[in-house]
Amino acid sequence: MISWKLYKSMLYMAIAIIITSIFFFSCGGENDAIDENGGEKLKYKNPIELLPRDNDISGWMRENFAEATNYASLYDLIDGAAQIFIDNGFVSAVFQNYVDGSGLQLELRIYEMDSMENARWVYDELSQVAIIPWVDVVDTGRIDNSTLATYSVEFQYENFFVQNIIHEKSDRSLEIAKLFASHIIDSIKLGSN
Repeated sequence: MISWKLYKSMLYMAIAIIITSIFFFSCGGENDAIDENGGEKLKYKNPIELLPRDNDISGWMRENFAEATNYASLYDLIDGAAQIFIDNGFVSAVFQNYVDGSGLQLELRIYEMDSMENARWVYDELSQVAIIPWVDVVDTGRIDNSTLATYSVEFQYENFFVQNIIHEKSDRSLEIAKLFASHIIDSIKLGSN
């Protein structure tokens, strides 16, 4: 027969082991808020969550929306231009049009790729001849001024490739396109918009 003193010691030891185990299991796993370098981990966002809402950019309202979640729907939206995205890890895309009170229109296209490397590859492959580097906010940004009546501000950040196409070629419209691009970059960086 086990003495009461020995039974009590074994009980305390079992409780101590259980509490210690619970502590190590709750603290010992990967901390989702910290990345491998000790910095804060970015919260994952999908392209829809990155879209500015009505008046996030003052005076700009959403209009037509389209989403591609597979190869067929991407082909439906951009036809043969889809192949470069498909060949480089396409995950999803959203196309959102915006209009301001004067009728000025902006097309916003956000492509989610399966890696930062593939998003960079797409960015590099779609480079036009007539570009101006835009590195005010991000290292991989450019302004495409190759068309007669539009500006396109394009950038790659994290696993996203983004195009803002504004249907007017003026200093004001270029600043608006940059503002939209900065909003998207901030949304990715902050994990919320």
